[in-house]
Amino acid sequence: EANYEIISIGLAGSDGLRKVLVLRRPGMELRPEDLDELLYDDVEVEFFNNEYDMLREFFSILLQYPILITFNGDNFDLPYIYHRALKLGFKKEEIPITIRRNEASIALGVHIDLYKFFNIRAIEVYAFGGKYRGLDRTLDTIAHAIVGMSKLSREKTVSQMTYVELINYNFRDAFLGLYLTTYDDNLVLRLIILMSRISKTPPDDLVRSQISAWIRNMLYYEHRRRGWLIPEKEDIIKNKGEVATKAIIKGKKYAGAIVLDPMPGIYPNVYVLDFASMYPSVIKRWNISYETVKCPDEKAKNNKPIPELPHWVCNDRRGLTALIVGLLRDLRAYIYKRLAKTAPSAVLKSYYNVVQSALKVFINASYGVLGAEIFQLYCPPAAELTTALARYVLSRTVLKALELGLVPIYGDTDSLFIWNPSEEKLKELIDWVEKEFGIEIELDKVYRLIAMSGRKKNYVGILSDGELDIKGLVGKKRNTPDFAKDAFNDVLRLLSDIRSLDDVNKSIEEVRDKVRDYYRKLQRREIPLNKLAIRTALTKPLESYTKNTPQHVKAALQLKNLGYKLGPGDIIIYVKTTGKDGVKPIQLARIDEIDPNKYIEYLRTSLEQVLDAFGIEFESIMGSSIIDNYSS
Repeated sequence: EANYEIISIGLAGSDGLRKVLVLRRPGMELRPEDLDELLYDDVEVEFFNNEYDMLREFFSILLQYPILITFNGDNFDLPYIYHRALKLGFKKEEIPITIRRNEASIALGVHIDLYKFFNIRAIEVYAFGGKYRGLDRTLDTIAHAIVGMSKLSREKTVSQMTYVELINYNFRDAFLGLYLTTYDDNLVLRLIILMSRISKTPPDDLVRSQISAWIRNMLYYEHRRRGWLIPEKEDIIKNKGEVATKAIIKGKKYAGAIVLDPMPGIYPNVYVLDFASMYPSVIKRWNISYETVKCPDEKAKNNKPIPELPHWVCNDRRGLTALIVGLLRDLRAYIYKRLAKTAPSAVLKSYYNVVQSALKVFINASYGVLGAEIFQLYCPPAAELTTALARYVLSRTVLKALELGLVPIYGDTDSLFIWNPSEEKLKELIDWVEKEFGIEIELDKVYRLIAMSGRKKNYVGILSDGELDIKGLVGKKRNTPDFAKDAFNDVLRLLSDIRSLDDVNKSIEEVRDKVRDYYRKLQRREIPLNKLAIRTALTKPLESYTKNTPQHVKAALQLKNLGYKLGPGDIIIYVKTTGKDGVKPIQLARIDEIDPNKYIEYLRTSLEQVLDAFGIEFESIMGSSIIDNYSS
């Protein structure tokens, strides 16, 4: 409905544009001495007496740029500006913005919504190495995780800010959006353009679609280039049939990756071997594609790569998926990944890293789409055969390692953990894998010490430089209060001091003491409110929350009843209490209203998996704390 005034628009451009448009408001003034509080002294500030003129100036600037970068501009900024402009009397043809369902475009350029780009799972995992995995998908958290910069913190709503506070806050947001795109010699922008070229997908479509659409476009292009008919998904399933194995994980359609049961304990000197792009390598090596698996050629029916499955593969012609995935894999492994390590200048190194990151996104997602029902070239037997062959390769490698006298203590999909190996035997294993399967395997990392909990995908490893590598990391989950993050970091710091097995018992006792101290402080309500606060953004108007009322909305409604103006984008800061609603905004809460039990649960979920790896039970720490409290 766009009922609220737009009071400011922050703008930052790669050509040096640094500008904030501000609406003058009754009862507010900007004194000359206030300008000293501006964080950016080169920002041009332009004031307007009415909103109409401010939007007209914004539209004039917008028409001068070929690319517009926003963060959640599709769902909030641009639709709101568009509807607000209509309400103020602009004609549709005067607004250089077009609104479609879940998408906003601009008249003379490309609109890239970074919120949608960074929410693409393949980008998060493969291009950025999971740096923001588990975190809230806000501009603040993503910018902090990737470039180490954050939004300006605020306790007030936007409408309550002074001119200086508003200018600082708004320009910082604009600058973060620009910097996220242009840092490291325009890495993100170049990544988007390169992936657009590989996938034959326009950049604005690319950032709004999942990688299955990119790979579909890439494969469709190759079909058309060769003059091939593109098959219907139903025809592929009709001719190829369904899967032959049963999934272990609920909801999956066939048996997936193998994860070896870890040997619980604490081990020094553990080497981790990594199969280079396991699934893409399997696809290339065994010629897996929708048209080659279970092909109609009678001669091929004897070519079954693995005894446990009835699927055969054609060897007379190269499969399209195997050809393209293999080509992209080889380009990355043999050319751009090596060039990124040996580049003579920082600029070239950055460029090669962009290329190898883009290729990594495609090759690692290529297997997943084969087994995804939404993919137009969905071929269940091809996906099933890929995972079966990967299991076969890892299982055979484990057996060979044992035959050589090596001690594998854990394995997961495409990696193998070996305890205290000799270099000679390790090299013999690596050579055997490459000769036997035609797949490269390399040393990925060495842990000076690793703690295995006995649970799959849960361990804590300490690298030679003291850095901790934690699988099953939960301390950075979204909406975690600062006190729980502090406790998590304190525990990591104590564990990183371990240099050998002799240090383990001492560090474990220090960890127990530290966690016990946090537990006691929670029970005694000694942790300040700001450390207990949870921050969550409103994603829609308060009146739109009709089916259920999340906790941050309950807190926002309490503020609204006191006259606060709140809307989409506002951060609600609240704490968990013992009252009827179970929450209170931090502005209204007292420390004696805090519910310790709810925060003890945060402490448990943040630390439990790390503690478990070292054999420390959270319940035992709580139990000893209760006894200590009773004794004192």
